[in-house]
Amino acid sequence: MKILIAATGVPGYLNPLLAVAKLLMKHNHEVLVLTSPELKVAVLATGVSFRPEIPESKTYFLHARDTPKRPDTASSMEMFAFEMEHFFARSISAQAASLELALEKFPADLILADSFYFGTLPMLMGPRSERPLIAHLGMSVLNLGSGRNLPKMPGIFQELQEEERMRRERVLLRPTQLAIDRALIGLGCDTLPCAALESMASLPDLYLHPGIESFEYPYTSACLSQIRYIGPIPLPSTEAPLPAWWHDLDKKKRLVLVTQGTIANRDFGQLVGPTLEGLAKEEDVIVLVTTGGRPVDSIPCEIPSNARVAPYLSFAQLMPHIDLLITNGGYGTVNMALAHGVPIVAAGLTEDKEEVSAHVAWAGVGIDLRTNQADPVILRKAVREVLETPSYRSRAQELALEFASHDTEKELLSLLEGCVRAKFGSASLERELYAWAG
Repeated sequence: MKILIAATGVPGYLNPLLAVAKLLMKHNHEVLVLTSPELKVAVLATGVSFRPEIPESKTYFLHARDTPKRPDTASSMEMFAFEMEHFFARSISAQAASLELALEKFPADLILADSFYFGTLPMLMGPRSERPLIAHLGMSVLNLGSGRNLPKMPGIFQELQEEERMRRERVLLRPTQLAIDRALIGLGCDTLPCAALESMASLPDLYLHPGIESFEYPYTSACLSQIRYIGPIPLPSTEAPLPAWWHDLDKKKRLVLVTQGTIANRDFGQLVGPTLEGLAKEEDVIVLVTTGGRPVDSIPCEIPSNARVAPYLSFAQLMPHIDLLITNGGYGTVNMALAHGVPIVAAGLTEDKEEVSAHVAWAGVGIDLRTNQADPVILRKAVREVLETPSYRSRAQELALEFASHDTEKELLSLLEGCVRAKFGSASLERELYAWAG
């Protein structure tokens, strides 16, 4: 197969697609990655062929700074709506033009894009016979922000939930729909036949979701037959060695890992600091902190004697030993923890983190503090509850078994090859595979 991989100019979206690219090349498929020029080095470093988007694309995530200034007091929902209008919808035209130009030189059988690469929409809105097959790879919880499948929340009156739904419609859904439809009309397309924040899952020929069904609200897979859960994507190995202090830890104590990721980590006073303060006197706990590459002195509090800090930590090596993850809701980190049966305390409201954290609570694998600014006392109480209530770990271990039931490499290859085979016929695919295999 000839596969064109299209990635939004965000490293966190590119990396899973690079892992898929390496896997496809391992099985003799021809791959080209199309993304922002600023990410050329990252692509070529993995040995994958690279093509830049058109020069005026400005789809690299740092170009979001060129948009109108975000309101300082904006809520997480308002911030999401702002980014959808001023970054993602704005990028559709450049991404669509880049795809068309790439296909002239690289006539792909299939385009595989991340689930925020809205530049595939103009093709998806056109005749299927005049385009390659299109598959999307999920980057977070399904239908992020759509609000259609919000579960009932214990202790919250139905009237308040209805008010929240109406607010979501007014603040996020309607402005996003208008922005994307406006971009499509500008390219000569019709408006979307569905809700904008559901379009990336409902319109492609195939939607590959790097996760498990039990972590998603129940309506999604029943309504969207093209969704396929494939378990965790094996990311390229860039793991840091474990620090020297790892080998001296008292493994009889409970190990708690806290992280704010590598992007939303400008202010360690939001989660890392409150964790260290809240757990400083917990003698049965050792707190492991990663700063995501930032200096250790960026942590705005004294490091207690029961804490160990490193700029980077190998999650793949740590997770089998961890008793609890404290996170601001990064989807990849949450997935990794659940794949190892680790329960979670989540505290994050930026980007997709609010909904990821809500899924943690809904799935029964941890507690969602529903804040972007954790309080040390409240956080300590949540940590004690998760550590001392067996149901959280047992539920996380149930999800780990579901993760383990997936053979991600085999399933991903089978689904992509099957999609092409269904359109072009098995004989054609087999001839191409034979030719590439030499």
